[in-house]
Amino acid sequence: MTKKAVQNILFITWDSPETRYLERLFLPIFTGLRAHGYRFHVLQFSWGSEQIAEARAALCTKLDIPYRKTTIVRHLGAAGPFLSAVLGARAIKQAVSDWQIDTLMPRSLMPALAVLRMRKSARDTLNIVFDADGLAADERVDFGGLSPHSITYRFLRDIEGALLRRSDAVITRTESARSILLARAGSALKPENCHMVSNGVDADPFTDALQHFPKTTNEPFTLCYCGSIGAQYRLPEMLDIACKMKVQIPELQFRLFSQYQDVVQRALKDKGLHEENWIDCKAVPPEKVPKELAQFDLGIALREPSFSTQAILPIKLGEYLLAGLPVIGTPGVGNTEQLSEFDIFRSAEADDLEETLKWIVEEVLPNRALMREKSHAAGKKYFSLKSTVDSFDAALSSIFKRSDPLDGDGHEMASQSTVNAR
Repeated sequence: MTKKAVQNILFITWDSPETRYLERLFLPIFTGLRAHGYRFHVLQFSWGSEQIAEARAALCTKLDIPYRKTTIVRHLGAAGPFLSAVLGARAIKQAVSDWQIDTLMPRSLMPALAVLRMRKSARDTLNIVFDADGLAADERVDFGGLSPHSITYRFLRDIEGALLRRSDAVITRTESARSILLARAGSALKPENCHMVSNGVDADPFTDALQHFPKTTNEPFTLCYCGSIGAQYRLPEMLDIACKMKVQIPELQFRLFSQYQDVVQRALKDKGLHEENWIDCKAVPPEKVPKELAQFDLGIALREPSFSTQAILPIKLGEYLLAGLPVIGTPGVGNTEQLSEFDIFRSAEADDLEETLKWIVEEVLPNRALMREKSHAAGKKYFSLKSTVDSFDAALSSIFKRSDPLDGDGHEMASQSTVNAR
């Protein structure tokens, strides 16, 4: 068998200093893909202290993944990010030359704009894999106050549409996102070139943690939340649900894991719960998440229902399941239909809550060991690092097996707004 040639891929991402997607999600995936013949390099647009960049660079060096940071302009208001993306084309060109890159993988819209601003003659010599990572323009409408009729929204949609039509492969996280992007791209994006991948994490630390923390029905029933805190994560409603659960399960304990403890404490005070000893909040470093979650019985994952959330796949879903936790949350956010088939996910929305609380009391509470086993099995099937690496490999392999080039008309920036598939 002929050995597969190594493909040098430049992952272009745009992250705030606080986000840990590169470290938590992508670096393990890139490391796993090395065995499949892909050598990843990282160009990260970001801001913040040099210590953060140095720590990221050190981790990448440890994993043998070349890393480079380019600074996002922050002092020009809304124009800053767009200017940074336009100027970022130079950084991409330099990285392509220095690292002998043959494939670009921009993640979301600002990196996409940077790629589109490259000279066409240089861009068209490279493969392009667009990690759409949700519906970024629509997220700004749903949660950032952007008008869907604004010039900014139309421009963001033009960026999305142009790269959808130019890309050799497009990556999504949900079937809904895939359907929407195929409709927006029209005939320029063939269904076989649009791939769904998972947001998987290493299952081994969770498996080890489960062995160290066996569950018995003699212990208090425990609910947990792990993740970001903000309006779209519905913290006040989360607390209301916990209180209703406490009425039916008096021994209930609720733990929130978040860096934003001050926000949680304000919410508890607003609800008159700040002196309740059955609710607690603490920060936990990523490496200790498996050990912490494995000690609980149920996870909660609310999200504000909106057009854009049907395209996201929360990492916390996989972490909950791999830690053996069934989940209550918002249906339609993260391929939850699959999880419902395992009977390890139920809706926590108002219309369904009474039935879900009954399920918790009658099914989850007395069968904790069985629910843990079922949840962990579903986590390994849908959210393991191995399954995610395999899905990325399938998407990337499709490029190099393809014989027909893209139609040249798909290489230009759209001259008018893309059709409104919103």
